[in-house]
Amino acid sequence: MNRKALSKKSGRIGGQRPRPRVALVGNFGADDVMHFLHMFPTVWRADDQWRLRELVDVREIDLIVLASGADEAGDWPSKAHVICFSKDISSLPGPISNSYIEISGFAETEEFLFPDIPLPLSRRREADYSNLTSIRGWKRLRLGFRHRPSTPTQAEQKAATIIFNDGAIICEHHTKLPLAVAFLRKNNNLGVGWFPNVAANRAAWVELLVTQWAQSDKDAFSDSRDWTESPEWMVVEEEKIWSQILALERKKQQSMDKIEQQIGELSTKLALAKADANKGQRRLITAQDEELVDEVAKTLENIGFDVTRVDKLLNEKEPKREDLRLKHLDKRGEEWNAIVEVRGYERSGGKTADLQRLHRFAGLYQKETGHNPDKRIYIVNGELELLLPPQRQQPLASAIEDLQIFSESDGILIWSIDLFRALKTTDPTSYPALLDSIKHTQGRWVPVLSTKEN
Repeated sequence: MNRKALSKKSGRIGGQRPRPRVALVGNFGADDVMHFLHMFPTVWRADDQWRLRELVDVREIDLIVLASGADEAGDWPSKAHVICFSKDISSLPGPISNSYIEISGFAETEEFLFPDIPLPLSRRREADYSNLTSIRGWKRLRLGFRHRPSTPTQAEQKAATIIFNDGAIICEHHTKLPLAVAFLRKNNNLGVGWFPNVAANRAAWVELLVTQWAQSDKDAFSDSRDWTESPEWMVVEEEKIWSQILALERKKQQSMDKIEQQIGELSTKLALAKADANKGQRRLITAQDEELVDEVAKTLENIGFDVTRVDKLLNEKEPKREDLRLKHLDKRGEEWNAIVEVRGYERSGGKTADLQRLHRFAGLYQKETGHNPDKRIYIVNGELELLLPPQRQQPLASAIEDLQIFSESDGILIWSIDLFRALKTTDPTSYPALLDSIKHTQGRWVPVLSTKEN
């Protein structure tokens, strides 16, 4: 079923762009892009097939043009007309099903042939290659056949070889292998053109091949520009206006290229910043065990506390103690002390047993120092199994009575996610207020945040 029949069978289709619809993949200069924008009503441009997939579905594309920098095209060329100026593509579709063309070595001679081709193609070839003196080192093209799902018959292979050879634009003299080809595939009338060697006049070849292929695919190339739209045949007033449009299009493209470059540079910076955040502040949301303790210690230190890692003070035989000790001197020189237990849980949102553990640690602290800590701080990063932070519940959400008893013993419960939010939304100049809120809160910590200035 051809495209026209398929379109009729599908009924009315909305959201279609004007045809021909052309995708440019690879490195195209601003002038080339301007020509294509003038030549075709719908043009997408991407550095590679992956970026192109973000812009358009291959089923919407009539023609794919590949330039240097495009080293892969996936299966897209099998579904559209394709013209390739890249020497890095591994293969393109051949003249029949289960056939392909690929680069096969280099020309070892200076001698070449100009096979007989239709006059329009011959004139274009003459314009680009009339001064050519040698093809030594040029990449050669070869026709191959696949054995799956079925190997083409000898008759099919012979027919494909004839189409391939008849499509040769330049050949190496002794091997007769093409150095550039253009032909229509027998099974679907989709065109293939491959110019893997010298940089020919790409826009001119594309325009010419589209004109040729439009004779057999009027659906895809129904809106191709006629010859009166070529600057060569415009009157003076037309060409003057067209030149102004072209200048603005070039300026637009340059601006777009500059913005794309800036986006690329910022994307690189963003990736580095993300990596740093994952190893740093975001551990308040993602980490447990030593990583979480390290990040909590760093955070409390940044806020203004003197922080001590207790495990570094203990020898191996001493019993487990609290994770951190905090100290702070106020403006009057009065010392404030706290013990901190840091916990991360995959499924739990915190455990009341940790509150009892802090009670025991406070007793050991009193025996060691002769006085009780001013504050017992329980910091929890819970329900890590829920990857999205908004899905997680606050720690000890259902243990209200236990939390009340804990608060009456100068206890404070801090959700590490709240700590992350506090750092994100509080200006560093307001860290003293953040510190005071930790010192003077009892029960669940709900910091009063001051928004950062932009």
